[in-house]
Amino acid sequence: MPIKWEKSKYGEKAKRFLSKSPEEFPLLTLLDGAVRSGKTLNIIQKIPQIFDWIGNENLKVFSGYSKSTVRNNVLIELKPFIENYLGGNVKYNGATGEMEICLWGKTYPCLVVGGGDSDSVASIQGGTWDFWYANELPQHHYSFYNMALSRLTPAYARAFADSNPESSNHWLYQEKIKPYLDGDKKVREVFEYWHFTMYDNKNLSDVFIQNQEKLYQGAFKARKIDGLWIVADGLVYDTFNPSKHLLSTQQTYEKIRKNEICEFFLGIDWGWNHPTACLLLGIDRAGTYYVLDELYSPKIEADRVILWIEEKQKEYERYFSFANCDNARPEQNEKLRQRTNLVIYEEKPKVEDSISLVRGLINYDNLMVSEICKRTLSEFETYRYPSETERQRAGYLNGDNIDLPLKVNDDCMDALRYALYKHLTTFKK
Repeated sequence: MPIKWEKSKYGEKAKRFLSKSPEEFPLLTLLDGAVRSGKTLNIIQKIPQIFDWIGNENLKVFSGYSKSTVRNNVLIELKPFIENYLGGNVKYNGATGEMEICLWGKTYPCLVVGGGDSDSVASIQGGTWDFWYANELPQHHYSFYNMALSRLTPAYARAFADSNPESSNHWLYQEKIKPYLDGDKKVREVFEYWHFTMYDNKNLSDVFIQNQEKLYQGAFKARKIDGLWIVADGLVYDTFNPSKHLLSTQQTYEKIRKNEICEFFLGIDWGWNHPTACLLLGIDRAGTYYVLDELYSPKIEADRVILWIEEKQKEYERYFSFANCDNARPEQNEKLRQRTNLVIYEEKPKVEDSISLVRGLINYDNLMVSEICKRTLSEFETYRYPSETERQRAGYLNGDNIDLPLKVNDDCMDALRYALYKHLTTFKK
């Protein structure tokens, strides 16, 4: 929903940014920091003034990981701001990415493009721009970023970007932010850095901030709330506490017998030499999730998993609604589809996104694990991010997998992510 601009509150940092005249900014200005700290909205509110100063002779470019992310993150706020508060007009063709912004008697030709993959650079070669807004700049491919900067050829051209913090090994931090903070004069001639924390956004309630503080711990609290660029380290689920999140075998059976658990579903991570993990989960009417049982074994086929599912349905005398499975073994999933009464999904969620959902459940004490699930409990104690030495050895300091946990002791953790992600994003609504 578009922000109510007339009701907005501005912190001191936002006021300083908004009060700067366009000519005072260098070639590239980055606003980074915590989620919901007001970075994007500050840039949006500045765009009309920058356009008026630059003029409408050349193209203006808006980019994000994809065109849809630009639409969802930027245009949904920019369009009502220009039309409802400034009396202008925005015309956008989602198919071509072409956009016209009409404001104060001038028409500004614009283009919306995705910059998230290596092929994205082809869409911008040969162009001349005098304005570039990069939404979520760290999600852009490095080659796109370099090409985009080279297209800003007029002397008065300006680029603005927003960013949520990632690993301190990311190219954006290493090439621009760190040298800027270290006082590098050459970088500071062309680059300006504005850092925001969640506390800088005066429109956020204390309750919202307190809830966010509960959701995140460790490195991810530092990123999401304090807006710091640091490397994720240690245990992935460092707030999982057996004294709070462990259910005895007797308690498990009692909850099932008393019908406290109202839905049962599964997550499956296929393997061969790497073990297969199949987890049975449930949810009660209060919204607490339970890991009730597990199958964990190397070198087993779908037939063995199907037999285990049938045995557990008989043992617990309950119907299982669906399974979300690793999509790397479609033939295994098809066997399940043909020979069980389950709805079979093959949706493999992004690791970072699904980990965040699981972490949120744990931090709110909304995930319980039965002591029956010994392998799952063991993985909670060992599933971790690589050390700096391990990152260097693996050669992915600047790759797409900067924040991925080690691919060891993760079979049940993957099955858990598949199941919970599907239920939370599809059925919990």
